[in-house]
Amino acid sequence: MDTSAPFTACQYGTDAEFTHDPAGIANYNESVYVNFVDPISEVSALMRIGNRPTMGYSEATVQLTLPGGRIALRAGRKPNESNEQWSTQGLTIKPKDPTRSWEVTYRNTVALISTPSLLAERGRQALKNSPSVECEISLTFEASVPMFTIAEDGDCTPGSSQIATDHYEQFGHVSGTVRLGSTTWTIDRATSFRDHSWGPREWASYTGEWLAAWLADGTAITAYGEFEPNGERASGGVVVTPDGVFHPIRDYTVYTDYAGEATYDGRNVGVITADGLPTLVLDGSINHFVPVTQRTADRAARMGQMSVRYAGGQGGWGIAEFLRPLT
Repeated sequence: MDTSAPFTACQYGTDAEFTHDPAGIANYNESVYVNFVDPISEVSALMRIGNRPTMGYSEATVQLTLPGGRIALRAGRKPNESNEQWSTQGLTIKPKDPTRSWEVTYRNTVALISTPSLLAERGRQALKNSPSVECEISLTFEASVPMFTIAEDGDCTPGSSQIATDHYEQFGHVSGTVRLGSTTWTIDRATSFRDHSWGPREWASYTGEWLAAWLADGTAITAYGEFEPNGERASGGVVVTPDGVFHPIRDYTVYTDYAGEATYDGRNVGVITADGLPTLVLDGSINHFVPVTQRTADRAARMGQMSVRYAGGQGGWGIAEFLRPLT
């Protein structure tokens, strides 16, 4: 492999790995996101920074899902009119070797939450009233596949929602350490997914589901499904098989009656149709369900975030979301 060339299978390369000019877009958002699932320790995490310089703030999320159902969380906004880097509230996400390797570091406190459903309607109160624990994260993301897009134009979602006009993704592994209070986990090549998007963003414009999954045989999946205003469903994403071949997803159907509630006691069941592959049926038990409310101006959406373990012949694990607008 030529390590001097950009590791990309799309229109985005080394230059895209850094921040961009907001160009006066009123609801501009530029965000980087990294997650991982470690099926051995049963610890998973998602870490995200979103810069909204024209709106005057940056937002950060550090969320750890822990054995036994608890979560550790920091989520909030800080004043910021700059879009020069991704660093806020003790969290820094930055390219180490653009298109191939990123570093994620965090040093701050998190709230240890035993009942995540409280976040739905009383998020600030739940964070304030939960025990505060010191947390340190030091992880390196190493890409296992080239950067890719789910749509040729780089749009963030397959439908008409306004999430971001430029967007790419990448699968890989993370290694390093996660310390929570007196407990330290050593993470050794845990399955991971990252993305980078920029452009206008309205959270409440999206009604659908998202999934990042890793099957036991080494298959990696990112899948999106969105309901259009006319009731039709748009799907997108890719299935990357162990031989490194990308199979575009044509249909991602999720069977759920979730409508934005604070709790969900069902399963995460999805059916994926992708080019050149048999139909994939993913039937997952939900280990954690975290209802997060995203607000933009006068709009709000409920994001039900999940860690999932798959059963049967498609055994594996994943991180998933249900996104529903709140009226």
